[in-house]
Amino acid sequence: MTMQQSDYTAILVDLAGGVLTVTLNRPDKANSFNQAMIRDFRRLWNAVRDSREVRVVVLRAAEGKAFCTGVDIREGWRAPGAEPAPFDYDDPGDWLGPKSNRVWKPFIVAVHGMAAGGAFYWLNEADIAICSEDATFFDPHLKFGKLSSVEPIGALGRIPYQEISRMVLLADEERISAATALRMSLVTEITSREDLWPRAQAIAESIAAREPLPTQGSVRALWEAQSLPRAQAVNNAVKYIQISKASSPVKPAPASLKSKPWTLR
Repeated sequence: MTMQQSDYTAILVDLAGGVLTVTLNRPDKANSFNQAMIRDFRRLWNAVRDSREVRVVVLRAAEGKAFCTGVDIREGWRAPGAEPAPFDYDDPGDWLGPKSNRVWKPFIVAVHGMAAGGAFYWLNEADIAICSEDATFFDPHLKFGKLSSVEPIGALGRIPYQEISRMVLLADEERISAATALRMSLVTEITSREDLWPRAQAIAESIAAREPLPTQGSVRALWEAQSLPRAQAVNNAVKYIQISKASSPVKPAPASLKSKPWTLR
């Protein structure tokens, strides 16, 4: 599997210094996802999983009014003419998010403009989410008379229940501002629009400089802990520590990292 731009039609990819930058590239459609984008991400995550070059993934969206407004309501996300078989409950999130595709490389999401509905497939799997001051978040499912479940349930444990239920029930009548998103821990940082991409890149480069195996093991252990009782989660964490020690002996930190100043946020 490769990560050449010619392999993709609805996203842009760029790999440099261990950081893979992925850009949703349907600005005329509010960067909504369709079957082409679903195929792109399915191919992408297979390539990222097997790549030694990729250490961190940054997801952003082409300039415009939206980061992503979910599924393209005109095209849908399935192939033209495709109908699900009886009892076939597949979901676009099965292919869009890295963790749903067994990719444990740190995943940074940089949001500008509108992030609605299916955009939460990525937000819910983000290890670090940041946004610009103009970002707004909402769930329009009930506006169209459609049940909202997968995306908001995926946010449980990430943001408080009442914040989720309010977003679902008020649909498009109320949007979550960048400031409120920070307060409820949907994002970890707010930047200006012009600083959004450089800031995401700087965070990614810092993480990419670290040893990949313990970094990815930390991501996986934290992710799996969300679905486990506390005692089982701790036991699972110990298992990953032992695997990391056996697979990657501890090395002295590079001088460049030792001398790097720390910051407060």
